[in-house]
Amino acid sequence: MVLAGPAAGAGAPTVVFEAGAAATRSSWALVQPAVAAWARAVVYDRAGLGLSPADTGARTLRRMADDLEDLLDHFGPGPFVLVGHSAGGPLVRLVAAGRGDTIRGLVLVDPTDEGTALLFRPLFRRAERVVIAVNLLLARLGLLGRVYGPLAKALPEEARRDLERDGVTVGVV
Repeated sequence: MVLAGPAAGAGAPTVVFEAGAAATRSSWALVQPAVAAWARAVVYDRAGLGLSPADTGARTLRRMADDLEDLLDHFGPGPFVLVGHSAGGPLVRLVAAGRGDTIRGLVLVDPTDEGTALLFRPLFRRAERVVIAVNLLLARLGLLGRVYGPLAKALPEEARRDLERDGVTVGVV
């Protein structure tokens, strides 16, 4: 978890960023500093991604939402603004639906639609395993960084290091 920005004062929101499927906190590296100029801005890695330990349980939408709710509990009563990208969209919507008293806003960036159950169906999971196997092979051959490296050029130095350490090694898969 990375926290930036001023401490939340009375009524000031804490903005929590939820990355897309298989993305890490580093995907928000260009946005978090801008938000941190006016609010507490939090990025984190879901279980099994980036610096977070793996979770041996099924990573259902509900379990991932529970993780996000635990994170919110860590930061107190709120208020919160939740930002969700892609598969993070349904995640923040699910959390917001159950915490309307503390959620002051949602920002959805190219969100997956509510039919996201597709992401948890067997065909999608098989395709995901194929992509993971290919990425693992590329990582073992030292080529995964070449595939994703050009995307990191616009990132701040710290985020590039995170990507090199967390995102293109055998450990990411």
